[in-house]
Amino acid sequence: MSKIKFLILLSSIIFFTSCSLKVESEKLSLNKKFSIDYFSGGNQAFLFKNILKQQLIANNLYSPSSLNIIKIGLNADSQYLATSITKVASRKSEKLVVSIQAFDQNRKNCLLFENNYEEEQSFLLADSSANLSNVAAVDNIFMINSENISYNIIDDLMLNDNQECVRIE
Repeated sequence: MSKIKFLILLSSIIFFTSCSLKVESEKLSLNKKFSIDYFSGGNQAFLFKNILKQQLIANNLYSPSSLNIIKIGLNADSQYLATSITKVASRKSEKLVVSIQAFDQNRKNCLLFENNYEEEQSFLLADSSANLSNVAAVDNIFMINSENISYNIIDDLMLNDNQECVRIE
């Protein structure tokens, strides 16, 4: 009989603590949601916006009706690196620079979060008449850089608990 009472007591404690945790997480999550409003950078910015949006949804940080707005500025840059000593192969570096600003739409001139992110990777240029492998490498590196930067953005947004407002003039 005492085992049954103990199990009933234990299950009721687990039930009530899980309910209270759910209520607290819902309160916190209402203030932590973001929506993506403005982005600059052409077609690549559109791709980056979709990657970031997927990451926000996966981490329960996205709501299209949220008043916390994220603005994205994107700049992709590429440069040729020095060739090898034997001059057999060249390398190309692809760099992605993303600037993020999160604003509170309720409070005017209120900046919640601002940061710049940078990822860079290089690849070996292939000599070919079609040049398809080089194009594929550039596209794949952009996707990898975008995913890495979006992970960093999500980490920073999750760590930014206080969401203090910084007035901008």
